Amino acid sequence: MNNEVFSTLMYALTKHAARDSFLDFLDSWGITEADYYDICGYLKETYDVRTYV
Repeated sequence: MNNEVFSTLMYALTKHAARDSFLDFLDSWGITEADYYDICGYLKETYDVRTYV
C-alpha cells in the first residue's frame, strides 16, 4: 500500500469518527487525546501519513 492510499484511509476513518465528536469517539475506545497525538506523530514519522484531525 502506498502512502497516498493509507492517507486516504486515515482521512476517511477520522472524518467518520469526527462526525459527532472526535473526542467522544476516542474516549469510547479508551484513547486519550495525548495518545492520539502520539499515534499521529508515529504515523507521520514512520509512514509519512497525515491523519487530518
